[in-house]
Amino acid sequence: MDGETQPFLQQQQQQQQQQQMVPLQDSYMQSRAEALQNVESTIHELGSIFNQLATLVSQQGEIAIRIDENMDDTLANVEGAQGALLKYLNSISSNRWLMIKIFFVLIFFLMIFLFFVA
Repeated sequence: MDGETQPFLQQQQQQQQQQQMVPLQDSYMQSRAEALQNVESTIHELGSIFNQLATLVSQQGEIAIRIDENMDDTLANVEGAQGALLKYLNSISSNRWLMIKIFFVLIFFLMIFLFFVA
């Protein structure tokens, strides 16, 4: 009997050990499944973040192009204003000589008037 009870006891112990391992394996599998779900949700969130980033980058690219075009327009306007100011400066310079000439003519006529009429 001793010989027969030992294998029977060993079988029972093995069954008990296997039964104890089943809940451990189930909890391990559940934790792995949860970890995979977390990884999947994180990857999904990253995908949406990258989509938003791509949208922002394309919008910023459009804004940069508009800024560049506005800078070109501004440069053209500044150059035009500089040309207009140079024309005005030349006009003022020539007007000064005209004013000086008129002033001398008036003084000349005033001197003639004072010497000959008065």
